[in-house]
Amino acid sequence: MNLTKTLPVVLPLAALPLLAFANRADKVSFEPAEGSASSKELNFSATFYLDDLSMVVDGSELPAEMMGGAMDEGLMINATVGVTDEYVESKNGKQQELLRTFDELSLEAGPESESEVVDDFTELEGSTVSFKWDADEDDYIKSFHDGDGDEDILENLDVDMDFLALLPDGEVEKGDTWEASGEQLGTVFFPGGMPANPGADEEEAEEMAELFREEMEGQLTDAFGEFVIECTYNGSREVDGVTVGEISFVFDGETSLDLSDLIQSVIDLMAGEQGIEADISATISMEFEGKGTMLWDLRGGHVNEFEMGGDITLFADVEGEVDAMGESHTMEMSAEMSGEAEWSMGSSTDEGE
Repeated sequence: MNLTKTLPVVLPLAALPLLAFANRADKVSFEPAEGSASSKELNFSATFYLDDLSMVVDGSELPAEMMGGAMDEGLMINATVGVTDEYVESKNGKQQELLRTFDELSLEAGPESESEVVDDFTELEGSTVSFKWDADEDDYIKSFHDGDGDEDILENLDVDMDFLALLPDGEVEKGDTWEASGEQLGTVFFPGGMPANPGADEEEAEEMAELFREEMEGQLTDAFGEFVIECTYNGSREVDGVTVGEISFVFDGETSLDLSDLIQSVIDLMAGEQGIEADISATISMEFEGKGTMLWDLRGGHVNEFEMGGDITLFADVEGEVDAMGESHTMEMSAEMSGEAEWSMGSSTDEGE
C-alpha cells in the first residue's frame, strides 16, 4: 500500500466520528424579525421576615412588646405582568422601536395574613406604550401609542423584557462562560421597569416618586455597575418545537445604599408645614445570592423562558435627632430582614408575515 497516497484520504474520513461529537457554535443574540410579536407573562413573588429589630429613643431601648407584632409574620409581594411586545425595529442587538401592550397587571402586597390588592398597579392594563430610541437624547422616548394617557406614569418603564444583559458577545459553544456586569443588569431584576406608579394621581405621591429618582437612581446605577453575574452556555435543544439555547447563571454580591438624603427629603415634604425638623442618617446594606436559567429562542432572536430565585438579606441602620413641638428627641434603630424571591417568565411567539 502506498501510504503517501492513502493517508490524505484516510485521515479526514477517520476524523468524521470526532466531528460528530464536536461542540457547535450558536448565535445567541437579539435579532427578532421586524413585525414579529412575543407574548410574555412575568410572575414575581417574595416574602421577607424581620429577623431582628432594635430601637433606642433618648438613650433607652424600647422593649419588644412596644413594637407590636412586627416580627410575627412575613411581608409578602406577588405580582404578575402580562404583555405583548411587537418588535417594530431592532438593530445591532438593540430595540429601535417597540410597542408593548399591557394585557394583564396584578399586585398583592402586605403582611401575610392581611395582604391587599393594589388597584393602582393596574392603571396601564389595556394600554399600548411606544418605545422609540432617540440617539440625540441617548434614551428612549416613551409615549402612549394611541396618544391618550398621562405620560408621567411611563417614567419608570424600561424597554427590555428580554434580559439582554445576560447575552454573550458573539457565538458561543456548550461550556463557554462569561460575565455579565454593568448598570444594565437592573433589567434582570426589574424586567420592564415598573408598569405603573401607584398613587400617581396624588400630588404628594408624585413628589415622592420624583424624590426617589433624584436621590436614588445614581446609587442604584453604581450598585448594579459593580454587580457581576456568572453565565454558562449549556448548548441548544428543542422545547415544544422551538430550538432554544440554554444559559444558566449564578450571582453572589452585596451592596450598600445611603438613604439619608432621601429620608430627609421625605420628612421635609411631609412634616415641613408642621414645624418638625429632623437630622437623619440612614444606610441599608443588601446581600443577594441566587441562580437562574434562561432559554433563548435561537430562531426568533428573543427570550423564550426565564426563571430565577435568590436569597436576600437586608441590614438597616438609622439614627437621628427630631425637633417637634418644642421638644428634641434622639433615636437609633437597627434591623435585619431576610427573604426569598422568585421570578419566572414564559412566552409565546407570533413571527408575523
